[in-house]
Amino acid sequence: MSDNKCGCPCSCFAPMTWIAVALGALFVLFMFFEAVTIRWWIMLPIAAVSLYLFGVQRGQTSGREKCVCSWGFWLVIAALVLRDMCLSGQLVAAYCRMIAAGLPLHG
Repeated sequence: MSDNKCGCPCSCFAPMTWIAVALGALFVLFMFFEAVTIRWWIMLPIAAVSLYLFGVQRGQTSGREKCVCSWGFWLVIAALVLRDMCLSGQLVAAYCRMIAAGLPLHG
């Protein structure tokens, strides 16, 4: 922190924290686009890397940065659970529509 020459608040966090925040925000942002539900294979690695970086930084920092990492970690986990619940709900709705259409899905 002693080499902070510009005094801007953006330089008080480690670069890994900023990357984790950006990836976590990207994951949460992708949750609101319906076209991305198909692209779950992209979203899951983004969330995993964000969780990993938040977890690593949470153990190595203190103060405000540790608080940001803790909140970010739990926010990404909550978003993962919420996203899984939404996808499960969409699968159940699709199954119910197929049953209502008369498709024999049971053997």
